[in-house]
Amino acid sequence: RDLELAQVSNLFTRYGQRLVTIVGPGGMGKTRLALAAGYALGEQYQNGVYFVDLAPLERVDEIPAAIAAALDFQPPDKSGDLFPQLLKFLRARQFLLILDNFEHLLGGSNLVAKMMAACPAVAILATSRQALNMAIESRFELGGLEYPESLTAENTGDYTAVQLFLNSGRRVRSEFNLNENNIEGVIRICRLVEGMPLGLILAASWLGLLSPAEIAAEIEGSLQFLAADLADLPPRQRSMQAVFERSWTMLAPDEQTVLAGLSIFRGGFTRQAAEQVAGANLRILLSLVGKSLVLRRAQNGRFALHELLRQF
Repeated sequence: RDLELAQVSNLFTRYGQRLVTIVGPGGMGKTRLALAAGYALGEQYQNGVYFVDLAPLERVDEIPAAIAAALDFQPPDKSGDLFPQLLKFLRARQFLLILDNFEHLLGGSNLVAKMMAACPAVAILATSRQALNMAIESRFELGGLEYPESLTAENTGDYTAVQLFLNSGRRVRSEFNLNENNIEGVIRICRLVEGMPLGLILAASWLGLLSPAEIAAEIEGSLQFLAADLADLPPRQRSMQAVFERSWTMLAPDEQTVLAGLSIFRGGFTRQAAEQVAGANLRILLSLVGKSLVLRRAQNGRFALHELLRQF
């Protein structure tokens, strides 16, 4: 993610942005990119960079307490409203706050707006499956890693998706490397998950038992195969089924109906086809694009679902 890391960092350092949201589907590596950007930007913020995990929160009114806990801030008036005291603390300081997993708390964007207005030296890097939809927000869309377009591609090891699969595979089998017997299977895996980092990590976890070709065949057969009990992943990311289930439950019923209808398309579809076949009016289509569930190809204007999401 060297290129993406430089682009995110430049939004703060070169272009002076104060609110940047890394947007993408679950499993795309938004959190890891945000953490890397935080380390890269550390010297730019006199009072430091702090990570706030919003995933465990259930309500918008819990956000101030989560920020205060990350900053180890103790309000002077324990019985008073926390948020005004937090704003007063932040007003005279230069922080970068990483607000991770914002998508289920989008009603909290008004808190972010108040923070931006009251604290001129505070910057925020958010990650979300959906943009915060604010005028001062810079949206950075994160896609999959680069993978070969054909099974006979040259310089296969130069593709970042292949590199991640190899690095993850070597944690399971230290001697694992590309060779003429497995290269086609590795490319198939990268193409099946469309370069999604979490999909590659979960697929590589099976190398202790299966060959790359066998792993690819299992992925083609069932999305539920992409699962692993990896202790350093939160439970919501230990299977692709769980990742998509979280996005699915956040949809309105009419959005669920349309998304399910769009899954019959292979290789993309036009806006007209989406409307005729799945009943996707412009409002719903725009909402699904905004929630990183439907992709719009800028080069030809066609729409598509990620292949793993289509299977789900």
